[in-house]
Amino acid sequence: MIAQIAQHPPQWRLIVATGQAGDPTDDATQPWPEGRQQIDTGTVTIDRASSEDGGSCTAINYDPLVLPTGIEPSDDSLLSARSFTLRAEEDHEKPPSAVTPQEVQAEVQAGGKS
Repeated sequence: MIAQIAQHPPQWRLIVATGQAGDPTDDATQPWPEGRQQIDTGTVTIDRASSEDGGSCTAINYDPLVLPTGIEPSDDSLLSARSFTLRAEEDHEKPPSAVTPQEVQAEVQAGGKS
C-alpha cells in the first residue's frame, strides 16, 4: 500500500449533500432522495503514509458526538457506536500500529519500488 501511494496517490472528490426536512437521519444506509443540493468541497489526495507509532495521532480521537455549539447530532444509532466517550469504559488495550516507522522509511528510501 505504501508503494502504491508513493507511485499513484489516490484521489477523490469530496461531495457533500445537504439534507432537507423529512430526509431520513436515523439510518446511514438509506440514501437521501435525488436532487439534493451537492457541494463540491474539493479533492482529497493521500500522498504519503506514516506510522501512528510515536506520531501526533496517537492521542487524537475521532468522536462524532463531540460537536460545536449550534450543531446537533442526528438520531443515527451508528454515531453512538462510534463515540469514544460512550466506549471509554470498555476494557481494551490499543494494539500497535500495523505499519511501523521503519517500514515507511524503508519504502520512502526505496522510492516505492518494493
